[in-house]
Amino acid sequence: MPENRASGPVHPSGQADASWRPEADVRGLNLSLIRAVLALRGRAGRTLEVGAGTARFLRALRRRLPEMEGYACDLESEPLAQARSLDAGLHVARGDLTALPYQDASFDTVLVFDVFEHLYKPEEGIREVWRVLKPGGVLHSLVPCEGQPLTLHWLMWKTHIAADLKEKRVGHVQRFTHDSITALLQGEGFDVQHVRYSMHPIGQVKDIMLHWEQGPEVASWLTRNPLYRAVSIALWGGSYLESTVLGRVPLSAVALHITAIKPCQRS
Repeated sequence: MPENRASGPVHPSGQADASWRPEADVRGLNLSLIRAVLALRGRAGRTLEVGAGTARFLRALRRRLPEMEGYACDLESEPLAQARSLDAGLHVARGDLTALPYQDASFDTVLVFDVFEHLYKPEEGIREVWRVLKPGGVLHSLVPCEGQPLTLHWLMWKTHIAADLKEKRVGHVQRFTHDSITALLQGEGFDVQHVRYSMHPIGQVKDIMLHWEQGPEVASWLTRNPLYRAVSIALWGGSYLESTVLGRVPLSAVALHITAIKPCQRS
């Protein structure tokens, strides 16, 4: 496989992760799922999820879009076997985003959730998505943009306060901005059709706490503390409401939900 990702323990989705745990199923109120359904309704067809892990997003989408023919690709065989056991209709294959095991123009849709930021050369992954998409096909992706100015992640980076938290915990080696990931897609020929935003300030606090508490330096009693747990639950609710209300507001948003089309004729 190409050496184009963070080193260290590997998450079944192909992501470096020091403490992988089996992925929970995606719940119906998951904002990324809702936005993917809206983006793909009526146009999903033959759909590939790359870095799929147990294909939790793909499986959830297939329950809502039964016309979707699902393909899951991941570096690891164990989560793919679990995905197949949970959805017998899935086609699964091992592979890397930068060297996908599919022929050119094989898919109507490609899904990439939280993967581009793990690649040292994300443009190689984008080129592979372009290659396997049919002309007129759709890429739908969720991309953390932890270099976006006026966000907490950007502030941590600039002040050198736990700046490598996400790299150490989950292998994020890219600090995209909204403009930089959009420019990468457009540079490879994609026509960006639709964007939405999430993980505004409340969501960023939640995200930072989530990754901080997974570290060995955090005493287990703290995460079991009723007050800490109450704050965590409140942050989850607040971040969901925040992202729902501010879905069209880019200011201070870390996560970008982006839908792009491979034109039928490259300009």
